[in-house]
Amino acid sequence: MKAIRPEIQTVLSRLRRWIRRYILLEGIALTVVLACVLFWLTLGMDLAYFRISRLELPQWFRTFCTIGMLALLFGTVFVWVGLRLFRRMDQADLALTLERRFPELNDRLITAVEMSRRPGSQVQAAMVEQVSEEAARRLSGLPLKETFNPTPLKRLLLACGILLVSLLGLGMTNAQAMERWYEAYILGRDNYWEPFRRNDLKIHVLAQPGDRLREFDHNGIYKHPRGEDLQLVASVPESAQAPERVNLQFVGYGPNGQRRGQVSMSRMSDGEFHHTFNRMVNDHQLWIRGGDYVNREPLRIRVVDPPRVDSITLKCDYPTYTGMDALEDRVVQVAGMQVDLPMETNFQLRATSNKPLLQARIRSPRFELSFGFDKPGNGQQALPTRLTLIDSAAAALRTLELPESPEALLQAGHRGFQIPCVVTAKADERLKAITEGSVFPLPIAADETLQLILYDTDEIESPEPATLAINGIADRPPVVETRRTGVGIAITRMANIPVEGRITDDYGVADAWFVYQTNLQAEEQKRPLITEPSGQKEFRLGQGEPAVERFNLIPLELMDGQTLILGVYATDADNLNGPHVAHGELFTFQIVSQDELLARLFDREVSLRARFEQIRAEMEDLRKTFQKTRQQFPAPGQKNSESDAAAGNPGAGKPGESVQVALAYVDRALHQVRKNHTESRSIETSFQDLREEMVNNRVDTAELLERIDRRIIEPLSLLNQGEFLDVDRRLGALRLVLDRQGDAGADADAVLASMDRLLAQMDLILAEMRDRGTINDLIQSLQDIIQREKKLLDQVEEKRIEDSFFSPLK
Repeated sequence: MKAIRPEIQTVLSRLRRWIRRYILLEGIALTVVLACVLFWLTLGMDLAYFRISRLELPQWFRTFCTIGMLALLFGTVFVWVGLRLFRRMDQADLALTLERRFPELNDRLITAVEMSRRPGSQVQAAMVEQVSEEAARRLSGLPLKETFNPTPLKRLLLACGILLVSLLGLGMTNAQAMERWYEAYILGRDNYWEPFRRNDLKIHVLAQPGDRLREFDHNGIYKHPRGEDLQLVASVPESAQAPERVNLQFVGYGPNGQRRGQVSMSRMSDGEFHHTFNRMVNDHQLWIRGGDYVNREPLRIRVVDPPRVDSITLKCDYPTYTGMDALEDRVVQVAGMQVDLPMETNFQLRATSNKPLLQARIRSPRFELSFGFDKPGNGQQALPTRLTLIDSAAAALRTLELPESPEALLQAGHRGFQIPCVVTAKADERLKAITEGSVFPLPIAADETLQLILYDTDEIESPEPATLAINGIADRPPVVETRRTGVGIAITRMANIPVEGRITDDYGVADAWFVYQTNLQAEEQKRPLITEPSGQKEFRLGQGEPAVERFNLIPLELMDGQTLILGVYATDADNLNGPHVAHGELFTFQIVSQDELLARLFDREVSLRARFEQIRAEMEDLRKTFQKTRQQFPAPGQKNSESDAAAGNPGAGKPGESVQVALAYVDRALHQVRKNHTESRSIETSFQDLREEMVNNRVDTAELLERIDRRIIEPLSLLNQGEFLDVDRRLGALRLVLDRQGDAGADADAVLASMDRLLAQMDLILAEMRDRGTINDLIQSLQDIIQREKKLLDQVEEKRIEDSFFSPLK
């Protein structure tokens, strides 16, 4: 085998170098073009996505793009540069390339290269030498550079140059875009658009009560009280540009599925936008867009129950004088947010809540107590327990820090609180006297309303405070209800005055007594009751039946003509704000002689006799009228029309008219009888009162009492409980028969007979009344004679004195 001529080897080696350089330039240019295209493509995708969503491309998508670009670039370099650049180039292949490009070689070059590799005879070697020489001679005259077509490479280099210039121009005119692309695809930052935004918004919630600005937490969650209005506020920071409009997109998650919507937030000023969701009850997700701003993650509204007071209980320590010590072990369950307590009651106010509490406040017109912790979680710190005293008159506030810690006031698990209190009539004085130190039990005034405001671990405040009205029941003075009985205004100096009634008090009557005063005494006098109270809530005067307390006048040694004022006084056992003293009606009595009292009683008896005579006259007229009407009643076996004709009734021949007339008369008769019966019972009662006055004034005798009891009161009782009722019953039976259109003759006769018995009994009573009147007339005449004789004796005495005085002058 003979070596290839050096001229041919030189040409082939030069061609090999040119091919490798072409491959390298083409590969680099293609890689640069691909890199620029990928840059512009990813930059355009990022810009288009931001224009649409105002958000950065997702991290996973950018990572995928970065990995894809690197893989594509490395693949291009590997395929277009690596594999081609380091590919083995055989001399035969190079010679064949030249043969194809330059046909005038006429296969001499490829023959020279192939034959030089094969061993042969001398003849063949000579032939190879000749062919090689001919190929070398022709190669020397060929334009080898035309072996390559430079147009594709020029185009690729031109594209590469244009793209590089575009990148250079982008870097010079918009370096921010280059920086965004670098941070997005190379550094992989999440918020790479943030430094380049023109618009920015801070989203808050305007929480109630108090218009408090609340922020979303680090997870973009805001907990909102169920059923309350949610007011969103989008404010523009000073360093940002305010957008023209702000749109709010939301998704609500309710029991019936999702509800989507979009609204424009209302512009309140150049830098603030508002929107209100009314009565929000479901969870929501929110997206807010304004200019180039949008929240990357949805803001979530989580609807939770607001804090509320589930129950209020009181553990009370009642004042001893109330007698309620046995009830102190019972917890008072407050119903209706109102409770009544005796004044000066110490109690522990216990309120339980539906959620764990962070803070609590108790507010009243006189003070505000606040305690709790600053924030939820493990890093919370106790806030000072503060008491703010409110002076409404001076319009001033005074705040004190109390030594009690929130843990001492909050219940276990912070599901409520407990505050020692006392309802007292001296609440204002005790509050004004507070300077420092503990103030518990907290003074509560009577009829004061407390507002309980809760702040839970979701940082939600009670939309409306719970109210507790504490009605302090002041121990009122005893109520003394008394009345005199059995005596009138005029009494004798020997009288024994009966007083009946009762004394009531909220917690028990401690003592009661008589208080009296005469017109000759400057001060009131006291006398104990025969039966004294012993702490009863209701105490009745006296014992027995009837229950009366008697006041005996004999020890007073009064004189005729004096005036006596008498009353019953009582006191309670209140040793804190009392004791309270009260009295009943004050009775005024005139002391008269026995004769004068009897004369007054006789005048009343005469008046009663006149009333009874009037009743008797009315009953007699009623009997006569009934007798006349009796003949119109239907006779046995007679029709109504026949009875009317027989009586000469002008309505004869019209059946039933006589019955109607009879019924109307019977109704009037019943009314008259019942009226007279009532008046007769009143007269009976009045005679009993006369008897009582005689006994209580000690002007009675056995003969007088026997006469009034046996001959007046007892007959009146028989009259009222017998004859009047019998007449009433028989008139009722007659009316029933007439109403049924039956035979009324017998019943009418029975009514007449009953009326006759009634009148006979009344005549007997009247006869006795007149007999008593004759005796009383004689007594009154005798009293008049005695009075005139006394007056005559006084005149004679005055004449005698006058004569004695003027006798020396004569």
